[in-house]
Amino acid sequence: MKVCTICRARYRGNPTTCPLDGGALRDLPDPLIGRTIAGRYLIQERIGQGGMGTVYRARHEVVGRDVALKFLSSDLAHRPAHKTRFLREARAANRINHEHIIDITDFGETDDGLVYLAMEFLDGIPLNKQIAKRELDVVRSLGIALQLARALGRAHELGVIHRDIKPDNVYLLSGYATDFVKLLDFGLAQMKGELRVTATGTVFGTPEYIAPEQARGAPLTYACDLYSLGCVLFEMLTNELPFKGSTSELVLGHLRTPAPAPSSRGVKVSPELDELVLRLLAKQPEARPASAYALASELSTMMQAMDAATAEPIPLTRRSLPPRNATSVSPRDTVSAIEETVGLDSVIGAWESRLGVLEDASRRAHGAAEAPAWLNESLARMREHVAAMTAARRQLSARAGVITEEERKVREQRLQIGRALDALGSDEARAAQLIDKHAVALGQARMQLDQAVASYRELRAELSATLGELPERNPTDTQLTALARAGQNAATQLHAKQAIDTNMRALAKARAEHEDIRFQMAQLKGRMGSFTAGAEVDISPAREELAALERELREHLDQVVGDAEPVVRHLMSFPHLRDRIRAAAEPAAG
Repeated sequence: MKVCTICRARYRGNPTTCPLDGGALRDLPDPLIGRTIAGRYLIQERIGQGGMGTVYRARHEVVGRDVALKFLSSDLAHRPAHKTRFLREARAANRINHEHIIDITDFGETDDGLVYLAMEFLDGIPLNKQIAKRELDVVRSLGIALQLARALGRAHELGVIHRDIKPDNVYLLSGYATDFVKLLDFGLAQMKGELRVTATGTVFGTPEYIAPEQARGAPLTYACDLYSLGCVLFEMLTNELPFKGSTSELVLGHLRTPAPAPSSRGVKVSPELDELVLRLLAKQPEARPASAYALASELSTMMQAMDAATAEPIPLTRRSLPPRNATSVSPRDTVSAIEETVGLDSVIGAWESRLGVLEDASRRAHGAAEAPAWLNESLARMREHVAAMTAARRQLSARAGVITEEERKVREQRLQIGRALDALGSDEARAAQLIDKHAVALGQARMQLDQAVASYRELRAELSATLGELPERNPTDTQLTALARAGQNAATQLHAKQAIDTNMRALAKARAEHEDIRFQMAQLKGRMGSFTAGAEVDISPAREELAALERELREHLDQVVGDAEPVVRHLMSFPHLRDRIRAAAEPAAG
């Protein structure tokens, strides 16, 4: 992308001078700034860059709000594995669609090979920076962990393992009375049912927060996310990591060293919280909480015992979030007014105005005489292209509006299904806890009965020898003692049998309830899967149509620029027309 140093018009391709005023063209430091993607995302500034790509703030021109656009690095976009991993983030987030997981609203590829994700624009602070401030108390730490557990509960139930839970991937939003969490970056997520794109034994994750089984390259379950969340909770509580050292020392710590309790680092926490963190950091996955929903239930109970609120955070106001200061953007990335961001409507409007000036200049230049045929033909072609641009832009806006509304409906429907799934997930966790409780009680009752029966066998022979033929009255002390022991044994057996019967009935009821809940959850998941797949089938052609319309518009724009150059050069040869033509060179993007 190039910009005219005089009129600030922008041009693609390889022109060296502006066709409007002859001004020199210079390369933009960032050619994406000012470009409209998919007919609705006007890129305004770069806000971050990482190993996989670059993130920009853009304006969603249909709904009038800021979004974040994440582009895959061009040197990675042509590699299928990297492209698959990049787009996995969109598929994973869309599959979950949770309040505490970043909302990815769109994804695709432009006609010139740019692979992108469109996400909600977040205003706030990453959790790692909040931890560095050393301001998190126990209640805030538990509240953040609770929201993450709720998000992971939905993700896990829908078959998604994040695999990279860490403070850098957690964002605390501004504008809420208490912390409102967003979980980011599902680029490493593993989804049930997807084809393997990495070799068995490949290790992904962050050493400071990686689960032991993940460090070994073993097949992963949802428990690996709970371990990483345990590391994050430990760090929030203590301002320290559970294990320290080089990468190899960190990994060995996760693999072999018993996890420390938060209280061992000098922080005042309850024994119950110590025990919960240690269970999260258990080396064996099966020793950790049964599920993220079960963890959320424990955290909620713990917070309620501390009289801390467990409801969803409430926004302070219904305001639009202000643009974030792009501190990562160098001043060199901006060329003052030359970098003024304008949209396609401004481009088309500017060319409509310029074309009128050029047509008038042609009449003034040649008076009553006939203008050269090539000039008339060029102006006519420009008029056709501008008209085609206007029509394409009108269609683009209409289709973008329809797609945006459809996407909103899809997200809302998924949110409703997801909330119902969360409620069932909480019920399922409680039912599972009841099953465990009654199974343990049943085992204890059976053990008590076995012991009583064994004691009775020993007691029976003793009773036969001791009691003999009991007198009608005044039995001996020895006989009374034997009778008392027999009575105690009988009472123990009766109590154990009653406990067995009670717990067997309760266990059967809890299992039936659990099975019913799992059935309802399976129905909801099937419904969400079908709905998501159907929505993607419905929306994908519309997205392709948007891309085609944008491509058509850009092609017409390139044709206008190409035709304008000789026209302007010819008309600028008439001195009395130069000021008029230069005045028409209003800023616009090309």
